[in-house]
Amino acid sequence: MTETATTAEGPVTPAPPPSIPVLAADLDAGLRRLKLAAIRRTAPEVLLTAKTQRWTPEEVLRTLVEAEIAARDASNIVNRLKVAAFPVTKTLESFDVAASSIQPKVFDYLTSLGWVRAQSNLMIIGPAGTGKSHTLIGLGIAAVYAGHKVRYFSPASGRDPHATDLVETLYRGLADTPPSTACRAVPPPSARSSTPCCGSI
Repeated sequence: MTETATTAEGPVTPAPPPSIPVLAADLDAGLRRLKLAAIRRTAPEVLLTAKTQRWTPEEVLRTLVEAEIAARDASNIVNRLKVAAFPVTKTLESFDVAASSIQPKVFDYLTSLGWVRAQSNLMIIGPAGTGKSHTLIGLGIAAVYAGHKVRYFSPASGRDPHATDLVETLYRGLADTPPSTACRAVPPPSARSSTPCCGSI
């Protein structure tokens, strides 16, 4: 409903807000060719706002670049989550540390992903129902949001021969050596194309 103001000369209807102009055809085509979808989508409104609020050229450029970066980051996260193929969604925030056997300081270090940056392997061993898979999936999702490539696998799936080799290596190592020694037989993250997260083995 449009509001009207009354003056001595009669009712006055406020002017409608300026419509968002269509981006020039050559600019639209250029942005399509450069695959800058977010800039192409937001540019008309940004340019209108910049004109009415008298933005500097730097402010306009910064706003458009930030929009493109945000859109690409979101798209990359969606794609990395799809490639990771987690069987369920489990977050670190929903993990009850107090009810687990993981010490809070250890959990804090794991969630910082410092072990990934240090190119170290992580092995979580324990009986069923102790939160191993929840922890691994939560760490994997956190790693995805931090920009890492992650792949979830389980021995039963058999979908990835490299994953099967990794599990067999761990099995052989655990049969004869302590877990810490067996874990050293696994190539560190620097030797792999992604940060793998495996389920219970």
